[in-house]
Amino acid sequence: MSTLSPELLELLADPETHEPLALASEAELAKLREAVGAGGLTRRSGQQIQLNFDGALLSQAKRVAYLIEDGIPNLLIDERVELADAL
Repeated sequence: MSTLSPELLELLADPETHEPLALASEAELAKLREAVGAGGLTRRSGQQIQLNFDGALLSQAKRVAYLIEDGIPNLLIDERVELADAL
């Protein structure tokens, strides 16, 4: 699981809705990885997701995930993962 400083996490927000984001728990990451492995998730742009992400930042409703890759949160709107069901 990725670790972000509390100060940084406090500053991060969904770039589209401006809602605060929360770091995904281990259980939420496991569900996300399971869905990616089953081929059920893609990025908003349609691009496939690799299983090597470090963590994720979730929207308040847990229906949108921004992946953390190589320790860096990817907050590009076209690369976010939109979930059919909340984690």
